[in-house]
Amino acid sequence: MAKEAKIGGVPKQRLDALTDGVFAFAMTLLVINLDLPAGAEVAGTDQLLSVLSNLQDNLLVYVISFVVLGARWIRNARGHAVDVWCSYGYAWAVVTHLFFVTLIPFSTKLVGLYGNLWPAVCLYAANTILAALSSRRAADLLAAQEDVPGPRGGKLDLMVLIATALLSCVLAFVAPHLSMYAYLLNAATPLLHRLLSHDDA
Repeated sequence: MAKEAKIGGVPKQRLDALTDGVFAFAMTLLVINLDLPAGAEVAGTDQLLSVLSNLQDNLLVYVISFVVLGARWIRNARGHAVDVWCSYGYAWAVVTHLFFVTLIPFSTKLVGLYGNLWPAVCLYAANTILAALSSRRAADLLAAQEDVPGPRGGKLDLMVLIATALLSCVLAFVAPHLSMYAYLLNAATPLLHRLLSHDDA
């Protein structure tokens, strides 16, 4: 399989460099959404605290997006690296994943500005789900190329992320101010891993 990948394939180190660059740029762009309001006049402590208080929703979305991107990068970085060359299928799966990663700063800004409206919350959820699915597809293709089992624990992580994203969409219709908090449930994923591995023992 490695020889087949090398014939017309792509060097994995080039894909890794592109991935690192895109993730670094996307994660840096997220902070732009924390801009202070244009024309805000701050003459004292109370006014400054009021301006900062108004940023709390944007700050929550920033933290969630940064952590989601960070978790995706860590999972990608832990991928197999046995083969120096990768198939075109894997290369296009990585590029597709990076496409959705580059959209995350936009969907983050959108939900930061209009987080009380369901289209913004659901677009963010769709962006998050598609980025995760495309990442999983790339990992599966790489594992198949190397003829090794797929990434361990990835399916559970993916299911929890999709479930929290869908929950955020539901909350956007009934309690918009709580919709982004659904993503905090992803913090329970390590506990689920431990519980499931304990049950298997």
